[in-house]
Amino acid sequence: MLLAIDIGNTNINLGCFADGALLFTSRVYSEQHRTADEYATMLLDIFHLHAVRGSAFKGAILSSVVPELTDLLSQAVKTVLGKEPLIVGEQVHDGFETDVLPVSQIGADLIAGTVGAVGKYPLPCLVADLGTATKIIVIDKDGRFRGCTIAPGVKISLDALAKGTALLPSISFTMPEKAIGTNTIECMQSGLVFGTAAMLDGMVDRILGELGIEKASLVATGGLSHGIVPCCKREFVYDRHLLLDGLRMMYEAHTRS
Repeated sequence: MLLAIDIGNTNINLGCFADGALLFTSRVYSEQHRTADEYATMLLDIFHLHAVRGSAFKGAILSSVVPELTDLLSQAVKTVLGKEPLIVGEQVHDGFETDVLPVSQIGADLIAGTVGAVGKYPLPCLVADLGTATKIIVIDKDGRFRGCTIAPGVKISLDALAKGTALLPSISFTMPEKAIGTNTIECMQSGLVFGTAAMLDGMVDRILGELGIEKASLVATGGLSHGIVPCCKREFVYDRHLLLDGLRMMYEAHTRS
């Protein structure tokens, strides 16, 4: 079995693969105040929940956009599995091609998302990753990473509204029934959900124009994408586990080489 870990600013996503198939996933909060031993205990609890043993894993691969957590999770994985995990960007980027920037300057999440999309979808491809930040990954017809866009995520925008204004409340992330809100909560939900959807549609138009093409595969991933992309005019394929699949593909390519 293979353990894949994607460390984000808000959540840590874990996936267990066996013979290329995803057996189970788990999501926990990214907490920098935890120790490596606490994360090791967390891994053991998750394995126990799914009736697997650390000794059953042949290896692990880890991507992270939180440097403070990279070492902690690496130590935890070594404690539980008895093996050092591969670190995306630092040690491995098999399957990732680009001539835009040095790989060391590209986020591990962008690398994993690119590799996953190249392995699963027709090219060219645009990947909308809606998490703490809203990102659009641009992949050309040759499978090369051409760059991306980054904007504040829905939750960041929601928190900023509540903290930066005297009268706007904290609200839940819910899809509104209509664009024209008739109370404060409906107005905020409309602006956040439909506004983000409209931004994605507009950015896709701009990106396709810059690439000089009329269409591309459109894929959405990330914790909040399932609530946004149904409101887009363009049709996105929702792929919840795209980054975990990308990690698996990189591990397999690296161990074959």
